Amino acid sequence: MAKEADLKTVGMGALLSSDIYKDICSRFHKRHFINLPSHISEVKSLGKTHGVGFKFQPRDADTFEAALKRRGFEPDNRNHLCDAVAAGATQGQGYREVGVPSLHVAVSSGRCSVHVDTFGFVALGPNGEKIYNPDAIQHIIDELIWQDVLLGKVEKLSPMAANALRRVHFVGPSSRNRYRLEVGARINIVDRPGLRLGLEVTRDLSGETRGGANLEVFTF
Repeated sequence: MAKEADLKTVGMGALLSSDIYKDICSRFHKRHFINLPSHISEVKSLGKTHGVGFKFQPRDADTFEAALKRRGFEPDNRNHLCDAVAAGATQGQGYREVGVPSLHVAVSSGRCSVHVDTFGFVALGPNGEKIYNPDAIQHIIDELIWQDVLLGKVEKLSPMAANALRRVHFVGPSSRNRYRLEVGARINIVDRPGLRLGLEVTRDLSGETRGGANLEVFTF
């Protein structure tokens, strides 16, 4: 895999044919009135899933960062344990969209990135204060440790194997299963923002095993 400094520019044809690029840009525009392409000088890498997203060279990082702040994106606070762990793989200053799913943006002068966190865990309290919900555990184990760190290493050896394994997910207590005390795994047959169809097997504290097909529909 190319080093960060040597990433090749992704062509316009590849961007216009990419659902990942179009869906993320559409979410910025429809939900936050941010014209993301106007902040992009060049896209330097384009992932195969919304969870990987894409990296880009910003036209002006300060202007882009100011737009995120105006539209209510919450900055990662590395002095807080939850933010520090969740932002462990973030290069630059991270910003998270409030809600589920959640855009996660990293901003630096030389390189920015954006992807979709299926398990957003940042919410706002009654007085507008930043609070964290228990989905942070699912996010850290599945999306950070498994999808980002471990599969990031697999991708360096075999991009094809990494792309196949990205359909496999850890299952634990989360808002999707009403925080049932169970663990297991899931393989997604269909995996898109707003729609996931997969096969899931879990085991709870009593030893009961559950399995079957599972359809999840949520707002993207």
